[in-house]
Amino acid sequence: MSLATSSEPKPPEPRNQARTYPEDGPQDVPQTPGSVVEPETALAGAAAGGADAMLAAARGELGQGEHPPGSNHNKYTDWYGLGDAPWCDIFMAWCADRAGCLKAVGRFAYTPWHAQWFKDHGRWGDVPRKGAIVFYDWGGSRDIDAIDHVGVVEAVRGDGTIVTLEGNTEDMVRRRVRSFGIVGYGYPDYASGGGPAPAPSGGSAPAWPGRFLRQPPVMTGGDVRTWQQRMSDRGWNLAVDGAYGPGSESVCRRFQSEKSLEVDGVVGPLTWRAAWS
Repeated sequence: MSLATSSEPKPPEPRNQARTYPEDGPQDVPQTPGSVVEPETALAGAAAGGADAMLAAARGELGQGEHPPGSNHNKYTDWYGLGDAPWCDIFMAWCADRAGCLKAVGRFAYTPWHAQWFKDHGRWGDVPRKGAIVFYDWGGSRDIDAIDHVGVVEAVRGDGTIVTLEGNTEDMVRRRVRSFGIVGYGYPDYASGGGPAPAPSGGSAPAWPGRFLRQPPVMTGGDVRTWQQRMSDRGWNLAVDGAYGPGSESVCRRFQSEKSLEVDGVVGPLTWRAAWS
């Protein structure tokens, strides 16, 4: 289903600008899909759940790019429906949709409109926070109309730099250390705007573990085993071994189809909760 707004202009092309700059400092951050940089700031309650889910969705996409390179074509632009457009903000919307917080983050491709939306709702400022949407102008202005790139804040460092997760930076999803070009921050209302809903009480679904279960590479852990055991209890034929490999993905896809969920073979918050419904 296309999610584009017919009147929305195509976003600016940051292809030769959304790189790192000397002012940003060393890029001493991992690029492995699913890797975590521990934030030095914290949220609480429902806000933490929404921000954590948003960040988990973005972390899982590290290393994804364009097909073919230089084309702006990928699964994010296919999903959004605006054509092969610059996709930094499209990626933010895709992650928010996967995390169940699209209403809080906003669905935009055109970055100036997105920043203005936050400002119009009284959720705009200049203080970095975990889960905030950060907007850039590589020309160095503080003008919302000049914004040409966007990311989500993963961590705030003591030296004043931020660690971000961004799409369409040198044509890929990458983790960045940033200080240059920041125009401001939009603060999603995660608490009331739709982070993953808490699991029903009364012994139903355990809390979503906060990471997307996917392969390759094979992911392992107690959360994988918990999901596998639940699916086995429901009658699905899979090994309960704590390793999310091809067999688990196959079961996940068939289960998603049965439940009319997006069929992608990834156990996110919606697929996780559905296993206990």
